[in-house]
Amino acid sequence: METIQLYKQNPYQQKFEATVLACHQEKEGYDVILDQTAFFPEGGGQYGDRGFLNDIEVVDTQIKDGIILHRTNKPFDVGTKVCGQLNWERRYSFMQNHSAEHMMSGLIHKTYGYDNVGFHLGEEEMTLDFNGMLSMEQLLELEQQVNEKIWGNIPIKESYPTKEEEEQLEYRSKKEVEDALRIITIEGIDCCACCAPHVKISGEIGLVKVIGVQKNKMGVRVTMLAGKRAVLDYDKKHEQTGKVGQLLSVPVEQMVDAVKKLQEEKQQLEHELLGVKLLFLQQKAAHIVPENGIACIEIEELSGKEIRELCNYLMEKGQIAVVLNKKEEKEEIQYTIGSKHTDVRAINSLLKETLNGRGGGNAQMVQGTLFGTKEEVLNCIKSLGEKYDE
Repeated sequence: METIQLYKQNPYQQKFEATVLACHQEKEGYDVILDQTAFFPEGGGQYGDRGFLNDIEVVDTQIKDGIILHRTNKPFDVGTKVCGQLNWERRYSFMQNHSAEHMMSGLIHKTYGYDNVGFHLGEEEMTLDFNGMLSMEQLLELEQQVNEKIWGNIPIKESYPTKEEEEQLEYRSKKEVEDALRIITIEGIDCCACCAPHVKISGEIGLVKVIGVQKNKMGVRVTMLAGKRAVLDYDKKHEQTGKVGQLLSVPVEQMVDAVKKLQEEKQQLEHELLGVKLLFLQQKAAHIVPENGIACIEIEELSGKEIRELCNYLMEKGQIAVVLNKKEEKEEIQYTIGSKHTDVRAINSLLKETLNGRGGGNAQMVQGTLFGTKEEVLNCIKSLGEKYDE
């Protein structure tokens, strides 16, 4: 016997009474079956409803063969009369966002002919996958159009067409519909098969905001917020923007120019600092005395450019230049080995074999990481049996 789905009769019903028909213990709790329910099960791209049966929390809702399963952490006796209570704030947020998705997907289909090939309505945001490319600029134009439609208070209607009506009907559907076809129609915007609860009029959505887009397979994945979620996102960003403005000591409208100025100053300071550090490294290299033609130095926390420059300085002093750079809190040592006269790739191969080295390069310079000491590195180089004295 399939569960009577009260949310189809009234998606705004928050409380209901029902009788427990069965209760099955599972690995992570109990699946409670009722004769009727207002809990919407996971489907149509969104999670199942949550709430309470009496004082027992429902943490998930699923459907199998028309039977709705309410997951709880405590069992119920068969025949028990229960009072169901939805987590209405969560459900209503899902209704706002799912209706917004229909409006955005419908408008994209009308404008560009793209299909919605994937939809996920999560706890914090929703994503829409389309089989065509869209830029953020295009999406922001669509966002404005959707919001204009939302504020027009357009009715959002559900219907169950007959087979004859279905044949004449043009509607979107992400998958083949097996059960009775349920159509959600937003006049002039969208007509789509859907099993989920929706708001009655578009004005209830309040606001739609696109917050991201990225390439996904042969199209794009759009991240979007609607309703209260969009307002809360605005509140958070407005607060953060205000704090940044205070730190920069400028009004919000001047923040971009202020940040650009900081970036320019930062780049100038980094350039000056690099000049000072390279001068320091050159002086440090000047005090290195090569042994058997090998100029080696151990140092800590250098950048890639600084390491290469230091290696170049040492190459002027010996046939083989070795820089061992120790990264803080890491057992690995970063090595750079160079020479103007010797092919250092043979040294690199030996370090890989003997000190678990990982790296590569060309005949003049190799770089990588290894596990070992300065003495072990020098012994590897010397073991090749070559004369490195100038």
